[in-house]
Amino acid sequence: MRKIILAGGTGHLGTLLKTAFLDLGWEVVLLSRQRNKKEDKVSYVFWDGEHLGNWTDVLEGADAVINLSGKSIQCRFTSKNKAILDDSRILPTKALGRAIARCSKPPRLWVNFSGISIFSGLNELQDETSIAVGTDYLAQLTRRWEAAFSAFDLSDTWKVILRVSPVLSKQQGMFAELLPIAKWGLGGKVAKGSQYVSWIHQQDFVMLVQWIIEQTNPRRVYHACTPHPVTNAAFMKVLRKSVGVSFGLPLPRIIAHIGSYIKGVDSSILLQSVPATTKYTVEDGFVFKFGNISDALADLV
Repeated sequence: MRKIILAGGTGHLGTLLKTAFLDLGWEVVLLSRQRNKKEDKVSYVFWDGEHLGNWTDVLEGADAVINLSGKSIQCRFTSKNKAILDDSRILPTKALGRAIARCSKPPRLWVNFSGISIFSGLNELQDETSIAVGTDYLAQLTRRWEAAFSAFDLSDTWKVILRVSPVLSKQQGMFAELLPIAKWGLGGKVAKGSQYVSWIHQQDFVMLVQWIIEQTNPRRVYHACTPHPVTNAAFMKVLRKSVGVSFGLPLPRIIAHIGSYIKGVDSSILLQSVPATTKYTVEDGFVFKFGNISDALADLV
C-alpha cells in the first residue's frame, strides 16, 4: 500500500487531499498538533511543527510528504501576527527537512506548499519561470518560506514547491465567502476591479497534487492555478451571472479599508493584485477540468 504524509493536514485543503487519497486506497498519515485525534482509516501522529520526535518514524518509506502547514493570512499584519505567520510556515518546513535528512529510507517526494502571493503587487502575469518577487509583506514572507525549503539538499528525495492560489470551494475560502454576498446584490467590483485574481477549482487542485506525485521527474516549482486568471471585476461579473443576479453594489477603496479593519484582516488581501498564471502544468500534460472561470463558478453554484 502506498503511503502519503500530510503535515498540517487537518484544514480544508488537507481534508480534500485526505479524502482523495483514501478513495485511491492509500495509507494516509496526518501530522497534527491535536493530541489523541482519531478517525477511521487515518493515522494521526502528534508533532509540534518544530522539534524532532517520534513522529519522524512515519516518514520512512513514504511515497510522498506534503507540507500544508501555515496559519491563515486572514488577519491584520501586526508585528505579533507576522511572527506567528512566519513561524507557522518556516519552522515546520525546517523540521521536515531535518527529519527527512535523517531517514534511512527517505520519502520519494516532498511537496512543500507555498503561495502565489510571492507575486503580490506585481503588474505583469508571472508563471513558474519567473524570478520576480513582490515587495510587500506577503511576498517577502513567501520568499523566506521557499528559501527555508530550498536550503535542504536531499539527494534521495525529489523536492517540489507548489504555489497555491485561492482554491474555489463550496465549503470554505473565497468562493464560499463571496457567494452569499453576490446573492444579496453586493457582489460588485472592489475598488477599480483591475486587480488580478488567480484561482483553481477544488477538483483541479486535488487532481494536480495527485498528478505531481505521479511525475517521475517533477519540476522544482509548479503553480496551483489555472492558466486563465481574471480581474476582480470580471470574476464578480461571472459570479453574479452564475447566481442570477444582474446587479452588484461596488466596494469603493475606502470602504474596503474600513471593512477589512472591522473584519480583522489586512486590506491588501482585497486590494492587491496577485498576477499568477501557470506554464509548466500545461506543458507537462496536466489537463484542467475547469480551466475558465465561467465553468468553475457554474459548477460550484
